Amino acid sequence: MTTSTNDMPSSNTPPLWQASYEKHGLRNNLDVLEGKHNLLDLLQPKINQHSDSVAFSMGPATLTFAQLDIASRRFAAFLQAKGINKGDRVAVQLPNILQYAVVLLGCLRSGTVLVNVNPMYTHYELAHQLTDAQASVLIVLDGMTAAFDQLDDAVKSQLSLVVHCSVNPNAVPTDNDITLLTQLELSTDTTRQSSQSNQTTTDNAANNISEQNVSFAHIINTYHAGQYQSVTIKREDLALLQYTGGTTGKPKGAMLTHYNVMANICQCYAMFGKAIEAGRSEQIKILNPLPLYHIFSFTVCGLLGIYGGWEDILVTNPRDIDGLVNTIEQHRPHVIPSVNTLFIGMLNHPKFSGLDFSRLALSIGGGTAIIKAVSDQWQQVTGMMIHEGYGMSETAPVISFNPPGITTFNGSVGLPLAMMNIKIIDDNGSSCAIGTPGEVGIKGPQVMQGYWQKDNTDTFTKDGYFKSGDIGVMDRDGFLTLVDRKKDMILVSGFNVYPNEVEAALTEHPKVLEVAVIGVEDKHSGEVPKAFVVKKDPSLTADELAAFAIERLTGYKRPQSYVFIDELPKTAVGKILRKSLR
Repeated sequence: MTTSTNDMPSSNTPPLWQASYEKHGLRNNLDVLEGKHNLLDLLQPKINQHSDSVAFSMGPATLTFAQLDIASRRFAAFLQAKGINKGDRVAVQLPNILQYAVVLLGCLRSGTVLVNVNPMYTHYELAHQLTDAQASVLIVLDGMTAAFDQLDDAVKSQLSLVVHCSVNPNAVPTDNDITLLTQLELSTDTTRQSSQSNQTTTDNAANNISEQNVSFAHIINTYHAGQYQSVTIKREDLALLQYTGGTTGKPKGAMLTHYNVMANICQCYAMFGKAIEAGRSEQIKILNPLPLYHIFSFTVCGLLGIYGGWEDILVTNPRDIDGLVNTIEQHRPHVIPSVNTLFIGMLNHPKFSGLDFSRLALSIGGGTAIIKAVSDQWQQVTGMMIHEGYGMSETAPVISFNPPGITTFNGSVGLPLAMMNIKIIDDNGSSCAIGTPGEVGIKGPQVMQGYWQKDNTDTFTKDGYFKSGDIGVMDRDGFLTLVDRKKDMILVSGFNVYPNEVEAALTEHPKVLEVAVIGVEDKHSGEVPKAFVVKKDPSLTADELAAFAIERLTGYKRPQSYVFIDELPKTAVGKILRKSLR
């Protein structure tokens, strides 16, 4: 069973959190979505309105809304000229660079389905995602193509196009993507061409790109915004396949429609976006140290930023804390979204406490639980607590958030967003009493349609609530607090790691008989994976397994320790008892 595109709780019945909404000046409606059928209906008026303002920046390079508009139309025109049609999947394996914004908007314009891919994935992980999504295009960054280079010919042959992006600051200007993007001018674009000359130029451009591999710079140089042909895109059409850990051992693609994503943008804007802008005449700047391929950054930084007319300050390498702190010093952002580990990293930097935070309007914490001591220290340094929220890939992602009016850290993940419902469910599927823990069930316009090409029978309750796998409790004011996880998921610095996936990868080692993986507490990352291994060959060593994991799994999924045991604890029917290992 999947949720309907327009499946919202009835507005006739006030939710439990209605009084809290009124207290914080929130409205439980999404009237702004009336008459809007897709993400471009929502975003294009904002792009036009803020045309001269900076939409995205990356170091000294900036991309205005007008430049983003032109470049995304050129990219969409390229896809169309190459026969990449509405509904085709485009895999984007990029870090936070300006081209990401162009590709994102270009895919939305063309009606193709964007598939976010972690640039640090191994070729095994990349192969699964490309194959499962049946992607026909891959977009990669030169210098980060190791996984692609190692793909089997069978996987590579599935791809019609591979687009290569460049960020070399020393490159010749005509070959440098960043230079080309930031020098785009409206006057050079042939938006007034006749349809006949458009077609001729398109054919010539297509002839100039006959090979499978093409540079992003060539696309921006060759195509024109006027060649883009508008596409009819409906609310129920897919915008995104967002892959998330699966209980079957391999990640699954959450099917997010245009309506799912645009609803969540408007829900977030209503919950905290308007409050950020209140009383301010200058353009809002949002720091973006989180990778755009992660749904948190994709929606809350990327798309919400476009909708608000904000400047999205892209941080390509957040592990460079010196660079991150310098970026904050330079831009003095109004919004800082981050995860617990990154908040700690910034707080521990000797320069951080001396920065000017007078413009800071909101600090957003997500991905994993924010520790009270970290929020308290953050508030002491910046004058502002960390406002924690709750989200999932399956919900585009934000589910609940602590309103900006709250000034004391409360340990909850806040109130549900507008026009949705949360139900705390017991093992029988019945609603729990207020204050009683149970699985968090979610129904609302931002909830995915189901997992891509998977049996979704157990994904939703009979009455259409998405079963989150998280255990939560709701108080009388409607604030949700997460207390445990029903699933065995491990949260590493805000990234989901599913034990089954790690176990499946390690079991491919010829010397391994069985593996069980659990999460253990870690001061830096919150949790890290730990593997219990039964040997098939007595000669197997931990170093051997660690080296094998480097080939099979991206960094945050790899076990940080290995314990060899004679036998895994199991139930009578053979299910591994991870609780016993803990």
